[in-house]
Amino acid sequence: MITLYGIPGTATTAPHMVLEELGVDYEFVLVERTDDGVPTAPADYITLNPFGKVPTLKIDDLVLTESAACCLHLADLHADKGLIPAVGTVERAEAMRWLMFLTNTVQPAFLRFFYPARYTNDPNGADLVQANAVDELTALRSHISGKLGAGPFLQGNAFSIADIYLAMLSSWGMDLPGDASWWADANVAAHYDAVLARPGARRAIEEEGGSVSTQG
Repeated sequence: MITLYGIPGTATTAPHMVLEELGVDYEFVLVERTDDGVPTAPADYITLNPFGKVPTLKIDDLVLTESAACCLHLADLHADKGLIPAVGTVERAEAMRWLMFLTNTVQPAFLRFFYPARYTNDPNGADLVQANAVDELTALRSHISGKLGAGPFLQGNAFSIADIYLAMLSSWGMDLPGDASWWADANVAAHYDAVLARPGARRAIEEEGGSVSTQG
């Protein structure tokens, strides 16, 4: 039995899209939290994820946290679906590099943008933290855009969980102001639309109430 615990529009989205891409049976359990992040439902959630964060993936007796780890494990369990290249290949190494870059470098920058007060003890420092995050995210967007090239995916025509992860993050990037919006970049926007053209990924986003196209 596969159960995904999460909140729409958060880091839950990536494993949610992976599950739909795989076409496996699973249950989605909505996690509810207070404004300061304390989970209130389901009642036993804190025993599954001691930090109260999302997502959490439960497969039989395995309890797995961290969005990228959930994506990778699901893709490896269903290697025949082709969401991750085979172990030991150059293509696998490249896909893993992208996944680690997105979760270790890009995602933390988004957290500084959305939650700047967490990163300063100065009561007047949040605005500066957020402004610096916008600058960093703009530079990261430009790097990704240049690597996409003709696309449509990060590794050309080969689609992987790294593309799913990038689509999740670029959907967050639409909230950046003005020209800093990630969808203001034609390559990044085209990548999102290419991912969401896939029925599985689209179903997950529709279920979460997210944007299925950069065109509105």
